Amino acid sequence: MGIIRDNVKKNLGYYLSLKGITQKELAKKLNVSQSAVTNWIKGKNSPDIELVAEICDILDISVTELFGASTNEPETELANDQYTETERQIILQYRQKPELHQAIHILLDIKQ
Repeated sequence: MGIIRDNVKKNLGYYLSLKGITQKELAKKLNVSQSAVTNWIKGKNSPDIELVAEICDILDISVTELFGASTNEPETELANDQYTETERQIILQYRQKPELHQAIHILLDIKQ
């Protein structure tokens, strides 16, 4: 299995779970079969390039997060028992919205 397909396999399943979206719901939103989504998550194949932007919009993630090209892969960094599900969601949202970092730092009284 290729690295990108393996990353899509891990990341797609992770972000579906994180967002509380089922494979069936994603399939319906993309107008594809549920088995197509299942095959992506099993790593049997990858979504067509035309669907990647739609998947990212639905899951509110970047293409980099879907394909795992960043050094902060969610499964390895945030999947341990150290964080609650809410804390993982907060961390992921914080990373996705750098324009809010300053406001969050002020709110939480974080000195830089």
